[in-house]
Amino acid sequence: MLVNQKVRILIFISLMQLCSSCTKNDNNPPDLFVQSPLSNESFQLPCDIKVSGYVTDNEKVDRVEVNLVSENSATIVQGFDLDADSSYFEYDLSFIVDDLLLLSGNYFINIKAYDEFGNFTSKYITLYLNEIPKTMESLIYITSNTNQTFIYQQDLIGNSQLVKQLQGNHLLSIGNSRSQHLFVGTDQNGDFFDLNNFTKLWNVPVVSSNYPLFIDGSKSEDGNQSHLVLADGRINSYNKNGNIINTIYSNPQEWFGKFNFQENIVVVESSSSFLDRDLVVYFRQSGIEKQRVEINGEIVKIVSVSNNEYAIFSQFLDESRISIYYENLNQIYTDLELPNSIIYDAILLDNYLIFSSSNGLFKYDFNLNTLNSISSNIKPSKIILSEMDSFVYLTVGTELWTYSGNGNLNYLSNYGDSIRNFIPVYNK
Repeated sequence: MLVNQKVRILIFISLMQLCSSCTKNDNNPPDLFVQSPLSNESFQLPCDIKVSGYVTDNEKVDRVEVNLVSENSATIVQGFDLDADSSYFEYDLSFIVDDLLLLSGNYFINIKAYDEFGNFTSKYITLYLNEIPKTMESLIYITSNTNQTFIYQQDLIGNSQLVKQLQGNHLLSIGNSRSQHLFVGTDQNGDFFDLNNFTKLWNVPVVSSNYPLFIDGSKSEDGNQSHLVLADGRINSYNKNGNIINTIYSNPQEWFGKFNFQENIVVVESSSSFLDRDLVVYFRQSGIEKQRVEINGEIVKIVSVSNNEYAIFSQFLDESRISIYYENLNQIYTDLELPNSIIYDAILLDNYLIFSSSNGLFKYDFNLNTLNSISSNIKPSKIILSEMDSFVYLTVGTELWTYSGNGNLNYLSNYGDSIRNFIPVYNK
């Protein structure tokens, strides 16, 4: 009887092994072949990218996934998921890539082929996509008088129209072509507008103050954020949907002035009185103060000249100064003193500082500490950098001029009213 039991056990084990061998899963992945696009093929956006090829499997192809991804594997275009039910499957599809904000660079067509047992083969086809070129769409200029602010739009052939009229005197305005937003702040209110139709998108609430409601503003280098310095001691960062994604607060009894926004830090003037002024560095994300240094006079402009160096344009009574602040050392040194001068605006162009004052328009080489006069007659209130070419726009009373890096100073037009700000609008 014991022998019979052993025999039965052996027979049972043999049957289990036989069943297991009959139902064993296929471990062989499908074979994937790509016919187009070719590896390292280049495309000019907007474009239609054709993806074709075929898959074979010793059993059955279950599905094929196709995606367009970036170098960090982020999805660029919503992918395709194709069902299959045979040992041979052909795929032939197209990606329409027309993202205006997509940057030039390497991208990948990722193709994955699965069989019915979950085995898969994956291939990456490298592509180079050339971004949609930046083009100018229109020009915005802003005038203000008698407690009113007027926003005009001018097309590329010179036709102008009034697109918005606001209550209050103009204080600050910034344009952001990437998000297609325009901010205009007056001494009564502050609003963001859509650059396409000039409808109001959202309001910026402020509290009444003895200081101007809006002190300074800028956009991030990539255009994804807009930054505002407010009179109540806040620096707010807004995303394209109008959400405040970051706020930096001044110390009690201190107020912010002009600022410069960098990737990881914010350099800003902070004052507790007319005479007590500091240049303060904050960590951008946390809003924690990193360091500060005392300054003389009110800051007119802070211009980044390298990763850790900033040109500080300041004013005390009738004397102007150009100083260099070394953020790594937390030290500031005066480079140039300009007596009997009032500085209006400044910008970095081709590694030179271009600034305007009551004495004219100047070009300053901060490496050699040499100052050259561009014009003693042109005294711009605003200097606006072109985002497409190496030149700046200059607002001079009712007139608009340009100055290029090669030294050309050109008159463009007269708008008939004093220009408070001039904003070139691009497609992105």
